[in-house]
Amino acid sequence: MKKIIIVAIALSSLFGTCEKDPVQPSPGGYGNGPRTPVSSGMQGNWMYGNFSMTEYWSQNPADYLGNAFEIAIAFTLNANGTYEQYFTSKTVTGTFSTYHQSLTKGTIEINEASKTIITHAHTAHYRQSKNGQTTEDRDLDKSEITATTNYTYELKTEANGTKAIYLRLNGTGNALQFLQKF
Repeated sequence: MKKIIIVAIALSSLFGTCEKDPVQPSPGGYGNGPRTPVSSGMQGNWMYGNFSMTEYWSQNPADYLGNAFEIAIAFTLNANGTYEQYFTSKTVTGTFSTYHQSLTKGTIEINEASKTIITHAHTAHYRQSKNGQTTEDRDLDKSEITATTNYTYELKTEANGTKAIYLRLNGTGNALQFLQKF
């Protein structure tokens, strides 16, 4: 009986040393999703933004309340196949303003031959404020995150020399123009 216990201990320690270490998440909350290196021509910060032409003022003309609607979406594409997506929007209705902001991090696959991008979200943080008071500030649950998003893209250079990526969500709809920033 003693020999069986010794053999069992020896075998368990042998197999235990052969086990693969669990995959460790990459630093910064990007996860271990599928990824491809990002070419130098696509690395960097890309931003899309829009705002309405309507402005709001209070009953006192000296109190500016803000633009009726503003939206910005930005991506940072990193050489190692990770990305960050920033989103912010603001609405003003009457005397009430609401901000929504989020930061999503994950991995990215870019296929330059088929002009497709697939993002694999790993983490996301959301913040909402109303009239300057934070009403929500939290990490989103996995069930609240769109895990995989597919885009088609076209790289262009604008007339002023600025590089742009035109993205279409799931290959449909109008392309949004993301200009390369800083």
